[in-house]
Amino acid sequence: MRLVDTDAARRALAFDALVPALREMFAKGCEVPARQVLDIAAPAHGSAMVSLVMPAWLPDRYYGVKTINIAPGNGARGLPGLHAAYMLFDAVTGVPLAVIDGDQVTNRRTAAASALAASYLAREDASHLLVVGAGRIARLLPEAYRVVRPIRRVTIWARDLAKARALASELEAEGFDAHATADLEAAAG
Repeated sequence: MRLVDTDAARRALAFDALVPALREMFAKGCEVPARQVLDIAAPAHGSAMVSLVMPAWLPDRYYGVKTINIAPGNGARGLPGLHAAYMLFDAVTGVPLAVIDGDQVTNRRTAAASALAASYLAREDASHLLVVGAGRIARLLPEAYRVVRPIRRVTIWARDLAKARALASELEAEGFDAHATADLEAAAG
């Protein structure tokens, strides 16, 4: 069984390959039953953790299960509120094939699906992206959107202006004309 850590998952899920792969799979489809939602009690900590169990498979090929744990108290612990793992199996034999960093799978798939939607909805010449938020997925959106549109300028709004400014600084280092704004209404206009 292969272990795919954070760095390997990031490399394997490059947006220039991931966006077209999602386009194909959304069109082709696969088996996706309803996810299970489990409340994991934590009486000593005052809040329950929620665990989502999300299976999907391609008949006669692969069977995967992503487990996402959402721990509302993690912000106070200095940890992200969401952690995930993805397990991939052979769909015929059940043999485990890989355990993959689910945070990367979740974040990169979300950003790629957003970019895919923009490929249908945004003008072909759209070069300015407004990002609302400054978290893990917001950080990925400009790179993902650049696969489908010629994004050069990025405006970031977040409830915490300092976080928006920090993200703008990171994106500038990657070659984007990026800046933060405190005025979401004006930026959206």
